[in-house]
Amino acid sequence: MKILITGARGFIGKNLIAELYNIKGKKTNRYQGIDPDTLEILPFDVDTDPSLLETYTQECDFVFHLAGVNRPKDPAEYKAGNFGFTNTLLDLLKKADNKAPVMLASSIQATLDNPYG
Repeated sequence: MKILITGARGFIGKNLIAELYNIKGKKTNRYQGIDPDTLEILPFDVDTDPSLLETYTQECDFVFHLAGVNRPKDPAEYKAGNFGFTNTLLDLLKKADNKAPVMLASSIQATLDNPYG
């Protein structure tokens, strides 16, 4: 199973990756649907070569979409970094005809009337 993780260097992303590496090679029923022997992690972050996103969206079986801008210098970065990147991710999955499930992360800010929300 190939798991794409956006926001791989963020708090949740790096801890998710650590836990996934922790189960690699273990034989357990704790993680239903994940075969530790075939687990491959595809980390993607703001500093990752952008061309890898297209490759990863062609190959992945599941997406943890954790990437997002939360403390920009300019509020306009919210739209580009959150909506824009999510749109790019979903467009690339669609282009690859990849129907992998996508887990979206959110924030309590989403319900508030502010640039982040």
